Amino acid sequence: MLEDYKEIQPIAYKILTNSVSKGHISHAYLIETNEYPKKMEFAIAFAKFLLCKNHQTFHQNCQECRLCERIDHGNFTELKIIEPDGLWIKKEQLEELQQEFSKKSIESENKIYIINGAEKMNLSAANSILKFLEEPESGIIAILLTDNIYQLLDTIISRCQIVSLKKSIDDFSYEKISYESQMLFNIAKLYAVNIDELNSLLEDTQYKIMIESAVKFVNIYEEKQKNILIEMNQLWNSVFQDKEKIMFGLDIIVLYYKDMLNIKLNRPLEIFGELNNTLITLANKNTVYQICDKIKIVMASKHKIKYNMNQNLLMDKLVLELEAVSNGESCKS
Repeated sequence: MLEDYKEIQPIAYKILTNSVSKGHISHAYLIETNEYPKKMEFAIAFAKFLLCKNHQTFHQNCQECRLCERIDHGNFTELKIIEPDGLWIKKEQLEELQQEFSKKSIESENKIYIINGAEKMNLSAANSILKFLEEPESGIIAILLTDNIYQLLDTIISRCQIVSLKKSIDDFSYEKISYESQMLFNIAKLYAVNIDELNSLLEDTQYKIMIESAVKFVNIYEEKQKNILIEMNQLWNSVFQDKEKIMFGLDIIVLYYKDMLNIKLNRPLEIFGELNNTLITLANKNTVYQICDKIKIVMASKHKIKYNMNQNLLMDKLVLELEAVSNGESCKS
Protein backbone atom coordinates (compact mmCIF):
# COMPACT_ATOMS: atom_id res chain seq x y z
CA MET A 1 0.00 0.00 0.00
CA LEU A 2 1.06 3.60 -0.54
CA GLU A 3 0.62 4.00 3.21
CA ASP A 4 3.74 1.85 3.65
CA TYR A 5 5.80 4.75 2.27
CA LYS A 6 4.35 7.42 4.56
CA GLU A 7 7.49 7.52 6.73
CA ILE A 8 10.20 6.61 4.24
CA GLN A 9 8.97 8.95 1.47
CA PRO A 10 6.98 11.56 3.44
CA ILE A 11 7.14 14.40 0.92
CA ALA A 12 6.23 12.28 -2.10
CA TYR A 13 3.52 10.52 -0.08
CA LYS A 14 1.95 13.81 1.00
CA ILE A 15 2.02 15.32 -2.50
CA LEU A 16 0.40 12.30 -4.11
CA THR A 17 -2.25 11.58 -1.47
CA ASN A 18 -3.21 15.25 -1.27
CA SER A 19 -3.64 15.46 -5.04
CA VAL A 20 -6.08 12.53 -4.90
CA SER A 21 -7.99 13.59 -1.79
CA LYS A 22 -8.50 17.10 -3.19
CA GLY A 23 -9.55 15.81 -6.60
CA HIS A 24 -6.54 17.38 -8.32
CA ILE A 25 -5.22 14.26 -10.00
CA SER A 26 -2.67 15.12 -12.68
CA HIS A 27 -2.74 13.43 -16.07
CA ALA A 28 1.02 12.82 -15.73
CA TYR A 29 3.42 12.35 -12.83
CA LEU A 30 7.17 12.41 -13.31
CA ILE A 31 8.85 10.65 -10.40
CA GLU A 32 12.51 11.53 -9.98
CA THR A 33 13.72 8.34 -8.30
CA ASN A 34 17.22 9.35 -7.16
CA GLU A 35 18.07 5.65 -7.63
CA TYR A 36 15.68 4.64 -4.84
CA PRO A 37 15.79 0.80 -5.05
CA LYS A 38 12.04 0.31 -4.57
CA LYS A 39 10.98 2.88 -7.14
CA MET A 40 8.83 0.43 -9.13
CA GLU A 41 7.15 -0.86 -5.98
CA PHE A 42 6.41 2.76 -5.06
CA ALA A 43 4.96 3.49 -8.52
CA ILE A 44 2.75 0.40 -8.40
CA ALA A 45 1.58 1.33 -4.90
CA PHE A 46 0.58 4.74 -6.25
CA ALA A 47 -1.20 3.13 -9.20
CA LYS A 48 -3.15 0.95 -6.75
CA PHE A 49 -3.99 4.09 -4.78
CA LEU A 50 -5.49 5.60 -7.93
CA LEU A 51 -7.28 2.47 -9.11
CA CYS A 52 -8.49 0.83 -5.89
CA LYS A 53 -11.09 2.52 -3.67
CA ASN A 54 -9.86 0.50 -0.67
CA HIS A 55 -6.42 2.10 -1.02
CA GLN A 56 -7.88 5.59 -1.09
CA THR A 57 -9.65 4.89 2.21
CA PHE A 58 -6.48 3.24 3.62
CA HIS A 59 -8.28 -0.08 4.01
CA GLN A 60 -5.94 -2.30 6.02
CA ASN A 61 -6.99 -5.54 4.32
CA CYS A 62 -6.62 -4.21 0.79
CA GLN A 63 -3.96 -6.77 -0.09
CA GLU A 64 -6.76 -9.32 -0.12
CA CYS A 65 -8.84 -7.57 -2.78
CA ARG A 66 -9.08 -9.06 -6.26
CA LEU A 67 -8.09 -5.85 -8.10
CA CYS A 68 -4.82 -5.43 -6.19
CA GLU A 69 -4.07 -9.13 -6.50
CA ARG A 70 -4.41 -8.90 -10.29
CA ILE A 71 -2.14 -5.84 -10.36
CA ASP A 72 0.48 -7.80 -8.39
CA HIS A 73 0.25 -10.61 -10.93
CA GLY A 74 0.48 -8.21 -13.91
CA ASN A 75 -2.89 -9.03 -15.43
CA PHE A 76 -5.02 -5.99 -14.67
CA THR A 77 -5.98 -4.60 -18.07
CA GLU A 78 -6.11 -0.94 -17.05
CA LEU A 79 -2.49 -0.83 -15.88
CA LYS A 80 0.39 -1.12 -18.35
CA ILE A 81 4.10 -1.05 -17.55
CA ILE A 82 6.65 -0.06 -20.18
CA GLU A 83 10.26 -1.20 -19.67
CA PRO A 84 13.29 -0.57 -21.92
CA ASP A 85 13.57 -3.03 -24.80
CA GLY A 86 17.32 -3.56 -24.68
CA LEU A 87 18.98 -0.24 -23.95
CA TRP A 88 16.07 1.93 -25.09
CA ILE A 89 12.33 2.41 -24.88
CA LYS A 90 11.21 2.41 -28.49
CA LYS A 91 8.51 4.24 -30.41
CA GLU A 92 6.73 0.98 -31.25
CA GLN A 93 6.21 0.22 -27.55
CA LEU A 94 4.45 3.54 -27.02
CA GLU A 95 2.41 3.27 -30.18
CA GLU A 96 1.15 -0.11 -28.97
CA LEU A 97 0.32 1.44 -25.61
CA GLN A 98 -1.62 4.28 -27.22
CA GLN A 99 -3.53 1.84 -29.38
CA GLU A 100 -4.52 -0.22 -26.34
CA PHE A 101 -5.51 2.83 -24.33
CA SER A 102 -7.66 4.19 -27.16
CA LYS A 103 -10.21 1.52 -26.24
CA LYS A 104 -12.88 2.23 -23.65
CA SER A 105 -11.99 1.37 -20.06
CA ILE A 106 -13.85 -1.71 -18.85
CA GLU A 107 -12.63 -2.43 -15.33
CA SER A 108 -11.86 0.99 -13.86
CA GLU A 109 -12.58 4.69 -14.22
CA ASN A 110 -8.88 5.25 -14.90
CA LYS A 111 -6.24 3.74 -17.13
CA ILE A 112 -2.65 4.05 -15.92
CA TYR A 113 0.66 3.46 -17.65
CA ILE A 114 4.04 3.39 -15.93
CA ILE A 115 7.20 4.07 -17.93
CA ASN A 116 10.20 2.76 -16.00
CA GLY A 117 13.41 4.45 -17.07
CA ALA A 118 11.73 7.28 -18.94
CA GLU A 119 15.14 8.81 -19.70
CA LYS A 120 15.79 5.76 -21.91
CA MET A 121 13.15 6.75 -24.46
CA ASN A 122 14.82 7.32 -27.80
CA LEU A 123 13.95 10.51 -29.66
CA SER A 124 11.10 8.93 -31.63
CA ALA A 125 9.62 7.43 -28.47
CA ALA A 126 9.96 10.72 -26.60
CA ASN A 127 8.14 12.59 -29.35
CA SER A 128 5.45 9.90 -29.42
CA ILE A 129 4.76 10.13 -25.68
CA LEU A 130 4.88 13.91 -25.90
CA LYS A 131 1.86 13.88 -28.19
CA PHE A 132 0.09 11.64 -25.70
CA LEU A 133 0.89 14.12 -22.90
CA GLU A 134 -0.03 17.22 -24.94
CA GLU A 135 -3.53 15.95 -25.65
CA PRO A 136 -4.42 13.97 -22.51
CA GLU A 137 -7.61 11.96 -22.59
CA SER A 138 -9.82 11.89 -19.53
CA GLY A 139 -9.04 8.98 -17.22
CA ILE A 140 -5.58 8.23 -18.63
CA ILE A 141 -2.78 8.82 -16.14
CA ALA A 142 0.95 8.56 -16.82
CA ILE A 143 3.56 7.70 -14.19
CA LEU A 144 7.07 8.26 -15.53
CA LEU A 145 10.04 7.04 -13.51
CA THR A 146 13.49 8.48 -14.17
CA ASP A 147 16.91 8.20 -12.54
CA ASN A 148 18.07 11.24 -14.52
CA ILE A 149 15.51 13.96 -15.15
CA TYR A 150 18.06 15.95 -17.16
CA GLN A 151 18.00 13.40 -19.96
CA LEU A 152 14.30 14.01 -20.62
CA LEU A 153 12.94 16.58 -23.07
CA ASP A 154 12.01 19.85 -21.39
CA THR A 155 8.64 19.67 -23.13
CA ILE A 156 7.91 16.35 -21.38
CA ILE A 157 9.02 17.65 -17.99
CA SER A 158 6.82 20.75 -18.32
CA ARG A 159 3.70 18.61 -18.85
CA CYS A 160 4.16 16.51 -15.71
CA GLN A 161 3.79 17.01 -11.99
CA ILE A 162 7.26 16.34 -10.64
CA VAL A 163 7.69 14.26 -7.49
CA SER A 164 11.10 13.43 -6.03
CA LEU A 165 11.90 10.34 -3.97
CA LYS A 166 14.53 10.12 -1.29
CA LYS A 167 17.19 7.48 -1.72
CA SER A 168 16.89 5.76 1.65
CA ILE A 169 15.61 5.92 5.20
CA ASP A 170 16.42 9.04 7.25
CA ASP A 171 19.58 8.79 9.36
CA PHE A 172 17.83 10.09 12.49
CA SER A 173 15.95 6.79 12.77
CA TYR A 174 19.09 4.67 13.17
CA GLU A 175 20.03 5.42 16.76
CA LYS A 176 18.45 2.30 18.29
CA ILE A 177 19.48 -0.13 15.57
CA SER A 178 22.31 -2.57 16.19
CA TYR A 179 24.31 -4.16 13.38
CA GLU A 180 27.48 -6.19 13.08
CA SER A 181 28.68 -4.87 9.71
CA GLN A 182 28.56 -1.36 8.30
CA MET A 183 28.56 -2.85 4.81
CA LEU A 184 25.44 -4.92 5.49
CA PHE A 185 23.79 -1.96 7.19
CA ASN A 186 24.51 0.40 4.28
CA ILE A 187 22.90 -2.01 1.82
CA ALA A 188 19.91 -2.68 4.10
CA LYS A 189 19.24 1.07 4.21
CA LEU A 190 18.82 1.07 0.44
CA TYR A 191 16.28 -1.73 0.40
CA ALA A 192 14.21 -1.26 3.55
CA VAL A 193 10.96 0.67 3.38
CA ASN A 194 10.77 1.25 7.14
CA ILE A 195 12.70 0.61 10.35
CA ASP A 196 11.01 -2.74 10.99
CA GLU A 197 12.04 -3.98 7.57
CA LEU A 198 15.56 -2.65 8.12
CA ASN A 199 15.86 -4.66 11.34
CA SER A 200 14.41 -7.70 9.61
CA LEU A 201 17.02 -7.54 6.84
CA LEU A 202 19.86 -7.17 9.32
CA GLU A 203 18.67 -10.30 11.14
CA ASP A 204 18.21 -12.30 7.92
CA THR A 205 21.03 -14.81 7.52
CA GLN A 206 20.20 -15.40 3.85
CA TYR A 207 20.48 -11.67 3.17
CA LYS A 208 24.03 -11.65 4.60
CA ILE A 209 24.99 -14.77 2.64
CA MET A 210 23.80 -13.24 -0.64
CA ILE A 211 25.75 -10.02 -0.11
CA GLU A 212 28.91 -11.84 0.92
CA SER A 213 28.57 -14.26 -2.01
CA ALA A 214 28.13 -11.45 -4.55
CA VAL A 215 31.20 -9.64 -3.19
CA LYS A 216 33.20 -12.88 -3.19
CA PHE A 217 32.12 -13.50 -6.78
CA VAL A 218 33.65 -10.18 -7.91
CA ASN A 219 36.79 -10.64 -5.81
CA ILE A 220 37.49 -14.11 -7.21
CA TYR A 221 36.54 -13.07 -10.76
CA GLU A 222 38.94 -10.13 -10.68
CA GLU A 223 41.69 -12.52 -9.55
CA LYS A 224 40.92 -15.46 -11.86
CA GLN A 225 38.76 -13.94 -14.60
CA LYS A 226 37.38 -16.63 -16.95
CA ASN A 227 38.53 -19.50 -14.71
CA ILE A 228 35.72 -18.52 -12.39
CA LEU A 229 33.35 -20.42 -14.68
CA ILE A 230 34.63 -23.63 -13.08
CA GLU A 231 33.55 -22.40 -9.66
CA MET A 232 30.29 -20.77 -10.79
CA ASN A 233 27.95 -23.29 -9.17
CA GLN A 234 29.45 -22.89 -5.71
CA LEU A 235 29.99 -19.14 -5.98
CA TRP A 236 26.68 -18.12 -7.51
CA ASN A 237 24.14 -20.75 -8.58
CA SER A 238 23.90 -22.38 -5.16
CA VAL A 239 22.98 -19.05 -3.55
CA PHE A 240 21.01 -17.13 -6.18
CA GLN A 241 18.30 -19.58 -7.18
CA ASP A 242 15.40 -17.43 -8.36
CA LYS A 243 14.86 -14.24 -10.33
CA GLU A 244 14.47 -11.94 -7.31
CA LYS A 245 17.66 -13.22 -5.67
CA ILE A 246 19.62 -13.02 -8.92
CA MET A 247 18.57 -9.39 -9.41
CA PHE A 248 19.58 -8.61 -5.84
CA GLY A 249 22.97 -10.27 -6.37
CA LEU A 250 23.54 -8.26 -9.54
CA ASP A 251 22.60 -5.10 -7.63
CA ILE A 252 25.33 -5.86 -5.08
CA ILE A 253 27.87 -6.37 -7.86
CA VAL A 254 26.95 -2.97 -9.34
CA LEU A 255 27.29 -1.30 -5.93
CA TYR A 256 30.67 -2.98 -5.44
CA TYR A 257 31.99 -1.79 -8.79
CA LYS A 258 30.65 1.69 -8.07
CA ASP A 259 32.72 1.83 -4.88
CA MET A 260 35.68 0.56 -6.91
CA LEU A 261 35.05 3.53 -9.20
CA ASN A 262 34.94 5.82 -6.15
CA ILE A 263 38.47 4.62 -5.30
CA LYS A 264 39.69 5.52 -8.79
CA LEU A 265 38.08 8.97 -8.60
CA ASN A 266 39.31 9.68 -5.04
CA ARG A 267 35.78 9.82 -3.71
CA PRO A 268 34.52 8.46 -0.36
CA LEU A 269 33.27 4.88 -0.41
CA GLU A 270 29.48 4.73 -0.27
CA ILE A 271 28.85 1.13 0.84
CA PHE A 272 31.93 -1.05 1.30
CA GLY A 273 34.16 1.07 3.53
CA GLU A 274 35.30 -1.92 5.58
CA LEU A 275 36.63 -3.52 2.37
CA ASN A 276 38.74 -0.50 1.49
CA ASN A 277 42.03 -2.37 1.06
CA THR A 278 40.48 -5.03 -1.17
CA LEU A 279 38.80 -2.38 -3.30
CA ILE A 280 42.09 -0.51 -3.72
CA THR A 281 43.74 -3.70 -4.98
CA LEU A 282 40.93 -4.40 -7.44
CA ALA A 283 40.71 -0.77 -8.56
CA ASN A 284 44.40 -0.85 -9.46
CA LYS A 285 43.69 -3.74 -11.84
CA ASN A 286 41.16 -1.66 -13.80
CA THR A 287 40.93 1.68 -15.56
CA VAL A 288 38.01 4.01 -14.93
CA TYR A 289 36.60 3.10 -18.33
CA GLN A 290 36.86 -0.62 -17.64
CA ILE A 291 34.95 -0.27 -14.37
CA CYS A 292 32.25 1.80 -16.08
CA ASP A 293 31.94 -0.82 -18.83
CA LYS A 294 31.66 -3.60 -16.26
CA ILE A 295 28.85 -1.73 -14.49
CA LYS A 296 27.03 -1.42 -17.82
CA ILE A 297 27.40 -5.14 -18.48
CA VAL A 298 26.01 -6.13 -15.08
CA MET A 299 23.08 -3.72 -15.40
CA ALA A 300 22.30 -5.14 -18.85
CA SER A 301 22.32 -8.64 -17.35
CA LYS A 302 19.88 -7.51 -14.69
CA HIS A 303 17.54 -6.32 -17.41
CA LYS A 304 17.80 -9.64 -19.27
CA ILE A 305 16.89 -11.72 -16.22
CA LYS A 306 13.54 -9.91 -16.08
CA TYR A 307 12.65 -11.67 -19.30
CA ASN A 308 13.40 -15.14 -17.92
CA MET A 309 16.72 -15.65 -19.65
CA ASN A 310 18.33 -18.92 -18.54
CA GLN A 311 20.32 -18.22 -15.38
CA ASN A 312 23.33 -20.35 -16.24
CA LEU A 313 23.62 -18.87 -19.72
CA LEU A 314 23.19 -15.37 -18.30
CA MET A 315 26.03 -15.74 -15.80
CA ASP A 316 28.34 -17.48 -18.28
CA LYS A 317 27.77 -14.63 -20.74
CA LEU A 318 28.30 -12.07 -17.96
CA VAL A 319 31.67 -13.53 -17.04
CA LEU A 320 32.81 -13.68 -20.67
CA GLU A 321 31.78 -10.06 -21.26
CA LEU A 322 33.56 -8.93 -18.09
CA GLU A 323 36.64 -10.84 -19.23
CA ALA A 324 36.54 -9.07 -22.60
CA VAL A 325 36.54 -5.70 -20.85
CA SER A 326 39.42 -6.77 -18.60
CA ASN A 327 41.34 -7.70 -21.73
CA GLY A 328 40.89 -4.21 -23.14
CA GLU A 329 37.87 -4.67 -25.40
CA SER A 330 35.11 -2.02 -25.38
CA CYS A 331 31.74 -2.76 -23.86
CA LYS A 332 29.23 -3.68 -26.58
CA SER A 333 26.14 -3.46 -24.32
